[in-house]
Amino acid sequence: MVIVGLVHWPCLDKNGKEITTAITNMDLHDFARVCLTYGIEKLYIVHPYKDQLNLAGRIIGHWLKGFGSEYNPLRRKAFEVIRLAHSLDEVKKATGAFMIATSARYRNGALSWDDVRALSKDEDILLIFGTGWGLAPRVMDEADATLEPIKGIGPYNHLSVRAAMAISIDRILGR
Repeated sequence: MVIVGLVHWPCLDKNGKEITTAITNMDLHDFARVCLTYGIEKLYIVHPYKDQLNLAGRIIGHWLKGFGSEYNPLRRKAFEVIRLAHSLDEVKKATGAFMIATSARYRNGALSWDDVRALSKDEDILLIFGTGWGLAPRVMDEADATLEPIKGIGPYNHLSVRAAMAISIDRILGR
């Protein structure tokens, strides 16, 4: 089983400094829809600040129980996969899954797409994505493994986290 985590701290800014990023409405919508499309039942939104998790909770509530639940029942179904967590440690304890970190930069020993596809058939994996300019190096070091980066056809390599997640999930779970 594949579980997805969208991590907002500790991440990097464009200068390589550790930061906390904000939860965005668009990330919640897009991540949830991709997860549901590929049969992923748990999407963890990880943020250390209560105010940000409360904001996410209000958005989720709108689609699960508010006007949005009647206006767009398909969106309601997608939002049912979302879980909120204060830390990555909390997610690791809740899932017990093998944690695989993603990055646009290659790291020695990174797993291939085929490796992760095969691994996902035999055990639970937690595939984590960083916001901002990616996960902080200490998160990468704490992961059980890292995944090879997505490579396009040219030297430019700066996908949005939503695009990277969709491509990654399709490569792992797609037909």
